[in-house]
Formats: sequence, structure tokens, C-alpha cells
Amino acid sequence: MSLETQLHEEMLAMYYNVGREIGYWAHRYLQRVRKVGGLQAAKDWLKPTSSPTRGLQRLAAVNRLDLSLEVFVLQEPWSSLFTKEELQVARQRINLISGGQLAEEVSTASDSNLLEGAVHKVTINAYERNPEARRRCLEKHGYSCFACKFNFKDYYGETAEGFIHVHHIIPLSEIKQEYTVDPINDLCPVCANCHAVIHLGGVTRTIEEVKAMIKANLEKRQSKIISEVSQGSDSI
Repeated sequence: MSLETQLHEEMLAMYYNVGREIGYWAHRYLQRVRKVGGLQAAKDWLKPTSSPTRGLQRLAAVNRLDLSLEVFVLQEPWSSLFTKEELQVARQRINLISGGQLAEEVSTASDSNLLEGAVHKVTINAYERNPEARRRCLEKHGYSCFACKFNFKDYYGETAEGFIHVHHIIPLSEIKQEYTVDPINDLCPVCANCHAVIHLGGVTRTIEEVKAMIKANLEKRQSKIISEVSQGSDSI
């Protein structure tokens, strides 16, 4: 299966993922992808003269930009199918609509010194990401989420192999300058859901804080189940 065909299939899956996750069914999106193909549809939506879609605005409203076309095309290997101009449109839209919160996955050309944090002037500041730093991080830490242990390949199969977000433990938006990143100690893999929670509400939570949230909620659910089972036994 060619990369273009894989992208087409992923964009079809995106329609159903967004529908299931937030209840927004972008029927025009689906019709367009089916009519002209995923790659051409994406390129049409990423023209400089085009406007952000209603779907992107809906995703931003519920802090799920990780499900957007704009974030998707900036991911490897899909980014190789788009021009620099098209990728820049995606970056600008993400940063415009999110205020820079979810710019974690925005990548730029490789740099042997792994410098990150250089500022572009767009509508707001967008911080550069180094794909080589991402590669080294995942080579060391693997593809399972540091917070919840979720692995996309284990859950979705080979189609999702290699997919994971890479999180800057100290956000570049707080450093506000170019610096030499340590891929092992400064970066870590996180799933899209945990990544959204880390930045939810405009704050940056630590991995340990998110782990504690998951553990506390799990214990609460388990306690509720035990209580319900106990009450059921008492009524017999």
C-alpha cells in the first residue's frame, strides 16, 4: 500500500474518530475525501486562501486539536506528502486557534545540533520542533504513553504503528528561546488523550500528576463497582 493510499485511509478513519470522540460528524469532509481522495482534499483545505474549517473550531473548543487534519499532516510520515507552504498553513492555523497550547507536534527540518525553540512570526509565536530529537526520544523510550501506557499499535494494529505524540517536559513556550534539547531527558512519548489532558485548561501538568489522576479515577471506579456489587448481594 502506497503512502498516499495510507493517508487516504487515515483521513477516512479520522472522520469516524472525530464523530465517536466528540459527536461531530463532518459529512462534507467525508464526501470530499471520497470524491477527490484524501491527499487532494487535504491539499485543497491547506491552501493559503482557504479558511479554517468548522471542524477545526469544534475540536479546539473541546481541546482535541490532536484529532485535527492540521495536526495530522504535520506528523511523520504524512508531512512528506505536503509542500512547505501547506505545512506552514497547518502550523499557523494550529497556533492561531489554540494560542500555541498544542504545538508539541509541529516539526521542522532536521538540525544536527538538535536546536529547538526558534520563533517564527506568524499571527502568534510558533516554536520550532526538531524531528531528529523526536526520533531519538522514541528510539530510547519506545511508543507507549508515559502516563497511561497506551500503545497505538497494540490497540489498532500495524496501521497505527509508530504513532505517538512527543511531549516537551518543559514547554518551549515557557523557555521562549532556542536551546539544545536532550531527547532522552527533555522529551517523552504520550498518547493523544494524555497529551490533551497535560495541557487542558491552559496549564501544563506533569506526567506524575496525570498518572495520579488516572490512578485516582480508577480507584474511584473500582470502589463504585465494589459498592454496587455489595449492595446487590445485600438485596438478595
